[in-house]
Amino acid sequence: MPDTTATARGATLSAAELTALRKHVVHTEDGRLATAASAKPRTVDDFKTTAEDVRRMIDVDLGAFVDQQAKKTPAGEAPAPVPVLIWAHGGLTDKAAGLQTAERQVGWWKKNGVYPIHLVWESGFKTTLEDVVRGKAGKRGFTDLTDLAVEAAARVLGGRKFWDDMKLDSAGACLPAVDGGAPGGAYVLAAALREYMAANAGAIELHIAGHSAGSIYHSHFVPRLFEGDDKVESVKSVTFLAPAVRVDTFEATLLPLAETGKIENLSIFTMNENQEKRDNTAGVYRKSLLYLVSRAFEGEKDAEILGLEEHLRRSGRTMAYLGDTSERLVLGPAARGRRSSTQATSHGAFDNDEETMMSLARRVVGVPDSDETDHVAVFPRRTREVTEFTPAPRPEPTGARGAAPRKLALCIGIDAYPRDPLSGCVADAEAWADALTDAGFKVESIHNADATRDAILRAMLDKVSSARDGDIVAIQFAGHGTFVPDLDGDETDTFGPKDEALCPVDFRDGQLIVDDDLGAIWDAIPDGVSVTLFFDSCHSGSVNREITPTEFESRKIPAGATPRMTVLSADEEAAFREERAASPADAFRMAAWKRVVEVETDRAAVPRAQRADGREVLISACQPDQVALETNGHGVFTSAALSVFAKTPALTNSEFVAAVFDILDDTYEQRPMLSAAGSLNARRLLSSVRDALPAAASVALETNGNRAPAEMRTAAIVAILRATADLLEAGGE
Repeated sequence: MPDTTATARGATLSAAELTALRKHVVHTEDGRLATAASAKPRTVDDFKTTAEDVRRMIDVDLGAFVDQQAKKTPAGEAPAPVPVLIWAHGGLTDKAAGLQTAERQVGWWKKNGVYPIHLVWESGFKTTLEDVVRGKAGKRGFTDLTDLAVEAAARVLGGRKFWDDMKLDSAGACLPAVDGGAPGGAYVLAAALREYMAANAGAIELHIAGHSAGSIYHSHFVPRLFEGDDKVESVKSVTFLAPAVRVDTFEATLLPLAETGKIENLSIFTMNENQEKRDNTAGVYRKSLLYLVSRAFEGEKDAEILGLEEHLRRSGRTMAYLGDTSERLVLGPAARGRRSSTQATSHGAFDNDEETMMSLARRVVGVPDSDETDHVAVFPRRTREVTEFTPAPRPEPTGARGAAPRKLALCIGIDAYPRDPLSGCVADAEAWADALTDAGFKVESIHNADATRDAILRAMLDKVSSARDGDIVAIQFAGHGTFVPDLDGDETDTFGPKDEALCPVDFRDGQLIVDDDLGAIWDAIPDGVSVTLFFDSCHSGSVNREITPTEFESRKIPAGATPRMTVLSADEEAAFREERAASPADAFRMAAWKRVVEVETDRAAVPRAQRADGREVLISACQPDQVALETNGHGVFTSAALSVFAKTPALTNSEFVAAVFDILDDTYEQRPMLSAAGSLNARRLLSSVRDALPAAASVALETNGNRAPAEMRTAAIVAILRATADLLEAGGE
């Protein structure tokens, strides 16, 4: 009985099939080739590629195919260049599926006189997408979320790390040797191709194709073909299917090569805007996964993605090259002749759509766009090798017309930090819970060991996403604040300046809550929902100047008081980086990260957004350059705030903050701060959006406790880090 190995889709690859694929597959893990590989792999796990394998593939296997094709040339004629197609799959394709795709396509390409090379790269992105969007990573499920809430869940629950990790894998695969180490796998391939073409002029021509995140890989790979003394003269074609690469990366790496003719023809097949918005991802998100990439997992929210028509339309330089009517841009579904047709109606369908793949093949083999019969072998379409997610019902959080507003509250208090415990935070949370219960709120509480980052964020998202028009949501937090490296900056050596963060109980393991996390959740607030935040910690959420770690350590704390602030060690900052973004753990990964940042030119240029239409009100315990204190078993701010709330609950938001300041003014160097957009400062504290304003609403205000207006800013937590993670990529790539 032959040896077989089951792929993730239930299909099998025999040992003989795996051995045959060694002539056509370059497999990398973290961008690197293996140091040893079996010549006859028996399982998918056994399949590896070494640098020697890559050179053998080009010098021996490709060379033999070129000789075979030359023998088919009629006597007296010079052999035409043999097309070599280099394919990169997308981010939702794991190793097994990548090998299965290669096995299915290799024979088809060779029937058409094309030598295929498949770049198979490891990715944990598919599993992460399922876990994040479906809620499998925690006890709260998210099958009833709006698209905004799905984007929030994707942004804050781990997606960016894996999206960034894919970028590092693709950039690393194309790196030369770093600090005496081995070069990346695709770099070795590019060098072998250049050497072969220099020694065998006119024998082959290069064609590049990639689906979804494969466009990111090729944005780093193709420029390597034009390096060195043996650089190639041109690449015949580059074709992207539903590309997930950023527009700025594309314009920094590939577009200049196309504009100067070094890439002779560069084209894009993708869905039109209406079809992108009719697509669905994971049965939960009701748009193409490219929108989720743009809005949830890229470095800044609404990053421009090459495969989204509405983003293409805004990119003047790219559109000037592509044009609206040429073969270079095919917006599907479309039937525009034999070279420019696609019937793909979902992001993940392009590399399995017969019309798309036949159009690609005809371009590669040079079939003209005419009515004449051609001899291109029919694409072997099969059931998708990448499993589509089973759609789940997703009702919107709407209530009956005229239903009474609900009051929902979440109270969080953490004293039991393992190394730097506090003594008044749980008492604060319990006191707020009592006060809010008396005010008619249904309260959920999370204390101490239960208050992990995952639990806090999921509870916040649950409160926000389950609210409906007219509802009132209150969220209270009492615990430590701290500083973390800014992972959004372009200072890749130091990861930029410090940013503020809330400290869950597991924060020393890298599990911190930064403004970008919170801002993503506040972005998901449904229309007509009122959200008020009471934060008693050293985390103002403001873009004003903040207290620095050095200033905090030298700050004189009043006798009998304890600051709700702590400072991370270097190891703890490293843990935060590793948890939140792809970790450049060595010189090779650091070089890959620098390359990624270098070609994402717009990320560094885009300032942190400040929403003028924020729907949340943040009442913070102190100003950005101050320290929140606790004494006598409670937070100083909480004691004053609850005293005011008990006596005069009908104050407006700005009046409430001013009244709290009056209590604190003579005793502590701690002034509460209100951050509210539009007319929210003039609304009554904890009132419904349906309620009329008590007086004419003023313009947006952030008050510093002295009742003097400051610059208009976005509601606190959204502002500081708001440029980090936006992504997931392929609703069934």
